[in-house]
Amino acid sequence: MPSTGKLRVIRRVNLLISAALLAIATISPAFAGWGMPDPITDQAKRIQDLWVFTLIIALAVFFAVEGALLYAIIRYRKRGDELPKQTHGSTALEIVWTSIPVLIVIALFSYSFIVLRDVEKKAPEDALSVDVTGFQFSWEFVYSLNDLGTNTDPNADGQISIIGTAAQEPTLVIPVGEPVEFRLKSNDVIHAFYVPNFHYKLDVVPGRDNRFVITANETGEFTGSVRSCAG
Repeated sequence: MPSTGKLRVIRRVNLLISAALLAIATISPAFAGWGMPDPITDQAKRIQDLWVFTLIIALAVFFAVEGALLYAIIRYRKRGDELPKQTHGSTALEIVWTSIPVLIVIALFSYSFIVLRDVEKKAPEDALSVDVTGFQFSWEFVYSLNDLGTNTDPNADGQISIIGTAAQEPTLVIPVGEPVEFRLKSNDVIHAFYVPNFHYKLDVVPGRDNRFVITANETGEFTGSVRSCAG
């Protein structure tokens, strides 16, 4: 039969586990979407997978460290004035707590590099191109009739321009299932072109040609943001 001291430790461990489970159950609704908007592009899905992968590793490290800390606090708490057994270094522990962080960094770097390479790859030749110009305090979207992606009419000429105002944001229309390249420019200050459901934000910088490609896989209406800053 366990001693009184062991029973007390068991009760404390059970109490801590119950408190942890209660905390997880309380905050679990916040992780229903893993803290991110629903991805509506192929690239956004890859970014969300990277986010979930990183979050899982962070949670695993958190619970491992906190679990080891609680175990040490309970298992090696002071029981009297007698000096406990002293340990002067451990080669095995040194190898473990050095190799684990190195492996985590390598995994995060490798996965991030793969996702970044896929998200920022060049647009295919048949991609629809949209020229995006940022100005204070809205956007202009320009479609070339000679560059409408896979549905281009080779005999078409001219452009379609959609200009927003400070009071009325412009509406960006893109096809589903076709690659779209956004070509960003600014004539005044730095702007941030950001649609939360793209999971990707790119600054529009005067004098710099910034581009990115997405392939939408869902229909609907999604809100972007207008942000400008001088300098």
